Amino acid sequence: MKKIMLQKGNIRKLNLTALQTRTDAGEQTKKQLTPTPPATSHMKNEYSSLKEAALSVQRIRLAAQRELEMTRKMRADAQKYQQETATRARSEAQQLILHTRLATQRDIEELIRKASEEIQKVLADIRVIRIIAQEELAAQRKFTDAARLSTMSLAIKGNYKKPETKKPEGKKKKQLVTAK
Repeated sequence: MKKIMLQKGNIRKLNLTALQTRTDAGEQTKKQLTPTPPATSHMKNEYSSLKEAALSVQRIRLAAQRELEMTRKMRADAQKYQQETATRARSEAQQLILHTRLATQRDIEELIRKASEEIQKVLADIRVIRIIAQEELAAQRKFTDAARLSTMSLAIKGNYKKPETKKPEGKKKKQLVTAK
């Protein structure tokens, strides 16, 4: 017997126009049934419309399945893209942070180097000023010593060259006190 399977509900329909039977030898023979009455034509129309509806439903179902598969694929692609983008963004952010740290560290080292150079210049200037001040102080000491010697020399010369005249006693004592 010919069996026609419909997708919806797996309804089995039999075609009554031709039946196949098997003999013991395995041969198939066809037996013709009686011609179909007019009521059967109504059933054929109904059957064909059901068949068309089933095919339509099957097409719609296949289209829906294809769209579902496409949607799933698109979703998987979107998730993959999202993960790749997030990973790339994290990587770029880490690289940016690393470059920024390195640049900051170089700037700090440069500032430290410049500050060290400036400090060395100031220290050199301070050394020069200290040396100049020491030389000036030594010169002042020499001038002071020279002035003291000159004063002492004049005082000694002045005591030997002065004529002795009588002066009141109070003045002599003063001169003697200054000479000492």
